[in-house]
Amino acid sequence: MRVSTSDRPARTLGTGTVALSVGLGLLTGGLGTPQSASAAPRTSTIAVTWAKPQAGTTVSTATVTAKAQAAAGARVVTEAARHKGKMYKFGAAGPKRFDCSGFTLYVYKKAAGKKLPHKAHSQQRYGKSVAKSNKRPGDLIIIRKGTRGVHAGIYAGGGKMWSAPRTGKSVSKQKIWSRNYVVRRLV
Repeated sequence: MRVSTSDRPARTLGTGTVALSVGLGLLTGGLGTPQSASAAPRTSTIAVTWAKPQAGTTVSTATVTAKAQAAAGARVVTEAARHKGKMYKFGAAGPKRFDCSGFTLYVYKKAAGKKLPHKAHSQQRYGKSVAKSNKRPGDLIIIRKGTRGVHAGIYAGGGKMWSAPRTGKSVSKQKIWSRNYVVRRLV
């Protein structure tokens, strides 16, 4: 595939690079360099030529997908961290106070547009089941008593999760305090 702009010479890129570049450009507010208000708008055109892969080669989008998932997980963790110190209140779903499932409900809605019910037990049925050894930052952690979900949090990495723990406590990053939990991937 050849890509050229009016400002740069054409160069060869791997499959998916343009889509990732354009996608990241749109996520960050557009393509190109920011201009001052008094500067004349700069225009550029992108010419893309698609080439058929050589015989015996495979085209994979796994790298692009993995990077996008990691970025989505990072957005969820960042949103969770923004609420550090907000007090627990049973039945609250933010943005000033939270209970555990209200916290995860709010964070996933705000950071990823995902809708969850307001009960930890119900939240354990959402998303894709993931092995504990494969959990990534941004995954939903449901701590269970038997098979019943009793507490919800957001995995932050390093064996810790963001959650609204209990009455008298505030949203914080804490150790996953039980070995009986499930991991769900929503982003």
